[in-house]
Amino acid sequence: MATVNGAATLDSQHRLLYMVAAGHRFCLRLGDVERLLPLMQMQAVPDGPDYLLGVMNLGGEAVPVLDLARRLNLPATTGYALDTPVVLAAIGALRVALVVDEVQGVRAVPRSALRGDALFRDGLPPVLSAVTTAESTALLLDALRILDIDLSGRTEPLALGDELLALCKEAH
Repeated sequence: MATVNGAATLDSQHRLLYMVAAGHRFCLRLGDVERLLPLMQMQAVPDGPDYLLGVMNLGGEAVPVLDLARRLNLPATTGYALDTPVVLAAIGALRVALVVDEVQGVRAVPRSALRGDALFRDGLPPVLSAVTTAESTALLLDALRILDIDLSGRTEPLALGDELLALCKEAH
């Protein structure tokens, strides 16, 4: 937030990290991203949900590693390599590594680029808004909903629906 005469005001721009998973564009608020990492060795979690790839040791802390596509109930990446990008997302003490197909970088977008309509109401999809720029449309993910998992496998994948997926389809 910016301040004017000591009073907090809403920023006129949002800084977002853009990424691709399962052929669709997504983004996270930069404030919800701690850093980018390469894929690391993981320990399997027995009986975990299928989107949970494992747990990695990051500075002595066990961090869950999720396939973002699978978390969103989309087709999973067929294979992972050492150069597979990983987005370390964090909200407070909650840290989760998200495996994606591609990281497209950080962009500042004006508030007017965010579209909130009936598709995003009532907390149905794990999406805060569609972000439309001259280049593309991406879905701004609700990081708290994405990161909120149960390692025992009781957390269901989050579904987006065909109408939302059509908005953010990566052009080929």
